[in-house]
Amino acid sequence: MLHKAFWRYWYQGFLVGNPLDWELQRRVALIDDAIWNAGPEAVAAEIERIRRLFELEQEVARLKEHLAAVEHIPVAALIGDNGGPPLEDAPARAFQTDLMLIWTEAEKLEEEIAKPSPSPSQLEKIAKALWDISRRMAAYCGSIADGMIREGSKELAKAGAKWTAGATAVTVTAQTESVQSVAKAIWAFVKTLPPG
Repeated sequence: MLHKAFWRYWYQGFLVGNPLDWELQRRVALIDDAIWNAGPEAVAAEIERIRRLFELEQEVARLKEHLAAVEHIPVAALIGDNGGPPLEDAPARAFQTDLMLIWTEAEKLEEEIAKPSPSPSQLEKIAKALWDISRRMAAYCGSIADGMIREGSKELAKAGAKWTAGATAVTVTAQTESVQSVAKAIWAFVKTLPPG
């Protein structure tokens, strides 16, 4: 059934002028002859694996864009005396550590999915690590928002700092969602792999 759905989506995309990504199409076209000859179920399973891997790679690329955006935010916007939590605040330090951990997990993920036979158990570990990090980041982001609300009644001179902290919170929230999207994409990809 997946096999037919893919081809219908592929054909419909051409009809409406919105074809599937060319790289995805190339990967499907390069499926080994042995799989094509094995029948529709084998082809459908391989197309699903290719599609889920492609989607995972796209999610990782978006995550890296979000990480790069957060890296370019001045440290003072994340922590310090501009309305954010103080520099010695343990959650703020943990947040910065989590940002580094995301990079590490993303690199491990890229190495694993580049292998001819990625390890489902290794991918599961990476997904769980990313999910746990995203939950900590969401909690931290919530504490920033709570602090901004409590500080909301202070003088207007701090409005710029509050805006920066608010913009940072929005950026971090987007990144948290991106981390969760990668974890979900890993789990979807793992379902297409043989157990092991």
